[in-house]
Amino acid sequence: MGKRRKGREIVLQATYASLISGADLQVTLADQLSRRESADETSEFAEQLMKKIQLNRSDLQQKLNALLEGSNWSPERLGILEKVILTMGICELVYSKDVPVRVAINEALELTRRYCDEKAVGFVNGILDQAASRVYPDGIPDFKTPDTDGESS
Repeated sequence: MGKRRKGREIVLQATYASLISGADLQVTLADQLSRRESADETSEFAEQLMKKIQLNRSDLQQKLNALLEGSNWSPERLGILEKVILTMGICELVYSKDVPVRVAINEALELTRRYCDEKAVGFVNGILDQAASRVYPDGIPDFKTPDTDGESS
């Protein structure tokens, strides 16, 4: 598993644990990172992603709600894991311009396949495709990024 993919998975697990237990998100993330003895690059990526999510929580929530309204899906019906994965994906699309759009979406789909019902994969894909078209209304840019650890991001 690539370092960034592992970082995304840790952010998902820490966020879920925090939401379920009520524990502080930063404490939960630190615990998740230490228990896995994560590489520095993985820890740094996870911490940066979490920081972006926290700093932009209100905006991300508004964007997600708007996308869900467009799909005739009530935010209340959305499972916790799907909501966290969609929030992470939207965050990367909007606030991580160094991550190619297709990588951000694919990574969210991989998390969905691993942690959610198979039916959720198509739903998450559709929502993130809509998000990408809103972020890049003139077309998704074609990124050329170096492959540093076996994956594009």
